[in-house]
Amino acid sequence: MSKNIKGITTLQALIIIMVIAIAAIGGIYYYYTFLAPKPVLEEVKVGLLWPMTGALALIGRDQVNAFSLVIEEVNAKGGIRSLGGARIRLFVGDTKGDPKVGAAEAERLITELKVHILVGAYQSAVTATCSEVAERYGIPFINPDSTSPGLTERGFKWFFRVTPHDGILVKNMVDFVKDLQTRTGESFKRIAILYENTLWGIDTAKVIREYAPTLGFEIVLELPYSAGATDVSSEVLKLKATPHDVLMQASYLSDAILFTKTFKELGYWPKLWVANDAGHIHPDYVKTLGKDADYVFSREVFCADLGAVKPAIKEANDKFRMRYGYDMDGTMARAYTAALLLVDVLERAASLKPEAIQKALKETNIPEEKTPMPWKGIQFDEKGQNIKGAGIIVQIIDGKSRTVWPFTIATTPYKWPVKAPWEG
Repeated sequence: MSKNIKGITTLQALIIIMVIAIAAIGGIYYYYTFLAPKPVLEEVKVGLLWPMTGALALIGRDQVNAFSLVIEEVNAKGGIRSLGGARIRLFVGDTKGDPKVGAAEAERLITELKVHILVGAYQSAVTATCSEVAERYGIPFINPDSTSPGLTERGFKWFFRVTPHDGILVKNMVDFVKDLQTRTGESFKRIAILYENTLWGIDTAKVIREYAPTLGFEIVLELPYSAGATDVSSEVLKLKATPHDVLMQASYLSDAILFTKTFKELGYWPKLWVANDAGHIHPDYVKTLGKDADYVFSREVFCADLGAVKPAIKEANDKFRMRYGYDMDGTMARAYTAALLLVDVLERAASLKPEAIQKALKETNIPEEKTPMPWKGIQFDEKGQNIKGAGIIVQIIDGKSRTVWPFTIATTPYKWPVKAPWEG
């Protein structure tokens, strides 16, 4: 066997070289596995689908603001840890409150901007078309705010609704009337239903029509109207001409304001008035109408006064009020809650693959104390419906929404009977 000048055989030299190479490879592996900084993903792309122009622009603005508040805080604290500190970037698609426009925006966000998740879209009719697009592309869709029961009855695999639906919430409206009847001894037998003629309003009327008679109520009038109407005098005159004890109304913001103004102009005031959230709980309803907004009851999912009994509600509302100068309503609070859910899901998914995000959504179980809503938490059933949500009833008193039902958690005694606020 040959030797070099230092007396080392060729075989020995080869062995030394192999040992050095193996050690080097092992060192490189150890460094990149355990010591080297993990690569940071550039960003998580999230598409928001809300009405940013048109009659519901104020709603869309507030939802984007509430959602962004959570995301800005997470990004400032270092992003999504399980994704190497990836920041979340929001892309806003303006649905204009139109189902066709919403679907087109959903497709644009998915195909052109390559978003990983979609969130939206407030109106049930718009959410229906937007989520159909997401389902077709296999993109997770988080719905904070649409309450049409049918949205989770379509067999979709990528759709997850955070809010309770109207099968629960509208029944809460009727349950409240029944409880108030028991407490006051007053008869509220006859119900008139006033509703906008898109999916949400139609479903609201359907639930009342089917549920109210089981509790002894009679539906004496069903009055649909065109959403976004400019004159509702004929509808109000029909209400005046039909004897009833309770008005149940489903209207978005501009319609809610218009109807209340027309009530005043035509001298109509129901014996008991219970609205289904939406327009009647938005701050601009009170801001526009002043004292004329007082005394209407509304189904809700959130009220800032519940911060006195639940720290998570107080913390969320305090942050929003500090930034924007007013309290959240249920729509804003649901957007805020959906943003918290999104962050939780991304941390657990530890991946931007749609299947990993979908799996994390299915496995969600956020406890009551971390949910800034009067709910038991967030957990989805096999249809993608949060099964831990519930509704409350609020009443506008002196320009502020107050929780008045369930009576066990009421922060303020309800006011009834009352005259129309414009009567003094």
